[in-house]
Amino acid sequence: MINPPFFFVVDDDAVTRLMLCRFLEQLGYVTQGLVNGKEAVAALDESLPDLILMDAKMPVMDGFEALSIMKKRADTKNIPVLMITGLNDDESVDQAYAAGAADFITKPIHWAILRNRVRYLLKDVEAERQLYLASTVFNNTAEGIVVTDSQGFIQSVNPAFSDITGYGADEVLGNNMNKVSSGRHSKSFYKKFWESLVVTGRWQGEFWNRRKDGSTFPQWVTISAVRGADGKCTNYVGVFSDLSTLKETEANLLYLSGHDTLTDLPNRHLFQERLALALTESKERDGRVGVMLLDLDRFKVVNETLGHDKGDQLLVRVGRRLVKCLSQPATLGRMGGDEFGVILPRLNHSQEAAHIAQEMLESLKKPFSIDGEDMEFFVGASIGIGLAPLDGEDVKTLLKSTDAAMYHAKEQGRNNYQFYRNDLNTASMARMLMESSLRSALDKEEFLLYFQPQMDVKTGNLIGAEALIRWQHPLQGMIMPGEFISLAEETGLIVPMGEWALRSACKQMRRWNKAGLPSVRVAVNLSGIQFKQPDFTELVLKVISETGVEHRWLELELTESIAMGDVEETFTKLVQLSESNIQLAIDDFGTGFSSLSYLKRFPIGTLKIDRSFVRNCTQDLEDAALVRAIIGLAHSLGVSVIAEGVEEKEQLAFLRDHGCNEIQGYLYSRPLPAKEFATFMKNNPVMKDEE
Repeated sequence: MINPPFFFVVDDDAVTRLMLCRFLEQLGYVTQGLVNGKEAVAALDESLPDLILMDAKMPVMDGFEALSIMKKRADTKNIPVLMITGLNDDESVDQAYAAGAADFITKPIHWAILRNRVRYLLKDVEAERQLYLASTVFNNTAEGIVVTDSQGFIQSVNPAFSDITGYGADEVLGNNMNKVSSGRHSKSFYKKFWESLVVTGRWQGEFWNRRKDGSTFPQWVTISAVRGADGKCTNYVGVFSDLSTLKETEANLLYLSGHDTLTDLPNRHLFQERLALALTESKERDGRVGVMLLDLDRFKVVNETLGHDKGDQLLVRVGRRLVKCLSQPATLGRMGGDEFGVILPRLNHSQEAAHIAQEMLESLKKPFSIDGEDMEFFVGASIGIGLAPLDGEDVKTLLKSTDAAMYHAKEQGRNNYQFYRNDLNTASMARMLMESSLRSALDKEEFLLYFQPQMDVKTGNLIGAEALIRWQHPLQGMIMPGEFISLAEETGLIVPMGEWALRSACKQMRRWNKAGLPSVRVAVNLSGIQFKQPDFTELVLKVISETGVEHRWLELELTESIAMGDVEETFTKLVQLSESNIQLAIDDFGTGFSSLSYLKRFPIGTLKIDRSFVRNCTQDLEDAALVRAIIGLAHSLGVSVIAEGVEEKEQLAFLRDHGCNEIQGYLYSRPLPAKEFATFMKNNPVMKDEE
């Protein structure tokens, strides 16, 4: 049995080292993690790896120094080293190659590229070993092999060379390697290439050559010098792999990352990139940029009545029809759901945007047909229009203004378009009225807490609840948090509101206990502003003490943005809370940019998967992969996982099969008032306390 390839993974960052080792082990390789260059050099006396992945900047001994030492040893000088570095300037790259690195890859690590680079490096290593074996190996290897004299004239090629280039052996023997030159590389490239080859006797990298049919293609090349007894170079041996498929795959991945998989239109990320570019160019020429956000009217009826697959068909047809209303260089993108966006980068007059918006509305008046359905479907649109620089000079401000204009179009009866500035005064007045009502809502006791059950996936038992704030407005009725939380944060009112929610949740827990109901964990959401208050920890402990609840039944939920703020301050507060036996959770996980090193360091007990990933986890492969990855990450860190927004039995089955610990969502219950939640506790078995 052939032993799998053996790797040294040298990195002082424990999380990066762990992730690299696990990634390589999943590919079937054996790894040994080392914390710095000195430890790696010492480890070479015990065993020799097939390949070394090494960080450039490390304490004690950095990667460059360690690499230099390895290359001076006869038994280690030919071990390929893939340098991993956060530096991407030419000087660092030159230093890596000068020290003898086979290649380098920058942080953050692109896993697909790393996987392929590692595979190609291993193939090159194997190819070099095989050069000294029987001619059958030479003739049957999949990589192209070419042997030249010291001046670059071809002396031998293998069949793979002919398969890749199209040239038969008789057509190239005796010719210089210039015969397959692509003409794409500069003189400076060839100068560095020959300098490296002559000085070190080895060169490795990406090369473009030309096939017999005239087409150029990329290849990954390893060229080694063969020296005679006198030490002089007699031959060069080149081993290369065709990178055409890999390049196509990378191009496809890049395309997919910026395009909506359903409509093939630019997605929100690419849309915003193009808008940023358009704004930059407009500033240089003192021009205007128009932006439109279009939200479909009546689409929800089709989606909910006929199902998501029919709704998806409708979205594709809408996208095709809208594209026909635009000409270059305009961009149509899908922003998500049933919302589309338009960029008009060279706008001369606002009426041009109005004309296009009207043309889009007219195009949508025609009925749509859907496969398998006899009836015709009609949708309209509410369109908001923003103009730069008048309504915003940056992407965030301009889109916010345009979004406000779109909602104003909805308020005006839908199926129309509105410019942002026409709605500015109305929006400001509405905001002022809401802020005024919000400031008095606490004093008037207009806030309520609802509780949504959290269930154990394996047993179906009740294990906890999330406390959710509601605003019972005397005139507008029940107002959901999405309509007032952001305003509360902007005005600072979120601090007293947050204290009210925490105290009310604890009081309610105490009431349930006095009524003889079993204790369950209650989770309370935190605002970033609330968490940053200097006395936040003391306030939490004070509320618990005054209400008389046990610490372990309270859970505080932080968003990723809170946790990744002032890390040291966050860590101190979380440790204090954890040491007080208060449970901690990261809410809406996956929507932010968490650092794995911080997650490992923080005393977090639970990760909550955001409902946006759960919603389509049984239908969308990307969402399914993300959910599985989050569950795996959490369990590897010893953290429990709860999924939000579970509405279907299929979602529950998927989550159960992949090890999710808890769920909450409409499948079991909507958020309930305190009395109704008490009834829910009486009618459902409660998870037994293990303590």
